[in-house]
Amino acid sequence: MIRSSARSCLRWRSAGALVILAVLLSACSIGAEQSPNVVAPQDVPSGLAGSGSTTTSVTVPSENVSIYLEGLQRLVTVNREVAKPAVASTVLEALAKGSTGAEAEQNLRSPISAAAPLSVLSIANDTVTVELAPSFTNLSGEDQVAAAAQLVYTLTALPGIRAVSVRIGDRATRMPLPDGRLSTGALTRAEYASLAPV
Repeated sequence: MIRSSARSCLRWRSAGALVILAVLLSACSIGAEQSPNVVAPQDVPSGLAGSGSTTTSVTVPSENVSIYLEGLQRLVTVNREVAKPAVASTVLEALAKGSTGAEAEQNLRSPISAAAPLSVLSIANDTVTVELAPSFTNLSGEDQVAAAAQLVYTLTALPGIRAVSVRIGDRATRMPLPDGRLSTGALTRAEYASLAPV
């Protein structure tokens, strides 16, 4: 009888110990949290903290295009890299940036840059219509001629474009020609042949 009581007591104690152990283990377990917690960088274990950069670079396909700068007596062809495929708007952006420091040291200028921003308004048939900033009118007569030549030669270097029509603000603009006349229509390379690159 005493042995039977002792065994019952041991069973109850063992069962009780198991229950207590289960409660303790469940209290110590890591469960799913209802909301995220921000961990300060200094609290992150060193083995988990990444030391590399997470920045990824994306390579954008590009191609070289010709833009035209003003040399001592004629236009000079230089190359610029633009996103592929090259279109009138991206070529105009490259032209608007003007000459680089190295090009300026070679006496290459870009009067058209003074009329930036340069915007493509439309392309119809073989003619592109471009809008210049009103600051174009502040250029000297010679600089206006050179700027117009830059614009015409750069845009007509693109396939399918033969002529350039210019607007300043909402008005069509007659552009100066090398012989002193003002244009009456869209501009082609023929009007600026005297400034053509050698």
